[in-house]
Amino acid sequence: MSRLMSREVNEEQTKRIQDVNLAARYLEYRINNLCPKGRERKIALQRLEEVVMWANKAIAYEGADK
Repeated sequence: MSRLMSREVNEEQTKRIQDVNLAARYLEYRINNLCPKGRERKIALQRLEEVVMWANKAIAYEGADK
């Protein structure tokens, strides 16, 4: 299966993805409230978005390489 194709996830994976997203939303809130506006904050938020994407992909594709 190509890793470029979307993949269905089971209930347990969905819960873990939701947990990752909830934690990221909290961190986004904290970054926005604690860091001054500027390039560094923007980069931090972009990297957070990237972290969430890769974490969710890791959950969705676990065991696919076996």
